[in-house]
Amino acid sequence: KLLVLPMTENIEKVIEIGSTIREAGISTEIYLVDKKIKAKFKYADRLQIPYVAVIGDDEIANNTVKVKKMETGEEKLTDFNAESVKKVIKGE
Repeated sequence: KLLVLPMTENIEKVIEIGSTIREAGISTEIYLVDKKIKAKFKYADRLQIPYVAVIGDDEIANNTVKVKKMETGEEKLTDFNAESVKKVIKGE
């Protein structure tokens, strides 16, 4: 349901949020292959993953995460925690 795309060297923080989202009941994959952002989005598209969370240094510094709905391209910035991401995915 969710592909987490790290855009930072701080993989520890990315794995932490990915794990907590998974524990909150959302099927989550973390894309750890070092590729360009376009290739990462193509991967999500190919696997028909409906949501992508982009996490970079700015998101970590601001304690936010950008969640993109692949079908519409709509992006939402939300708090850097599993419950907030879950609400975006559930459409709340």
